[in-house]
Amino acid sequence: MSGEVQEAKRLVAEAMASDSFDKDTMGRAIINAVIERYSEYRSAADIASELQFVIDNLDEEEFVITRGC
Repeated sequence: MSGEVQEAKRLVAEAMASDSFDKDTMGRAIINAVIERYSEYRSAADIASELQFVIDNLDEEEFVITRGC
């Protein structure tokens, strides 16, 4: 597992562990924040393709994430 994946999982786990926030609302906020950041340098079609890939692979145990190789 890449360092990026480990760090992302740590950050999300930390955010979702808070009892101060609703977990569904926090999850949506995290997704929206990532999409907002992506939109600074990726097209809407590219982001939609990325999200479709995630949706198509939801039943997989672990996604393969590369550094764009």
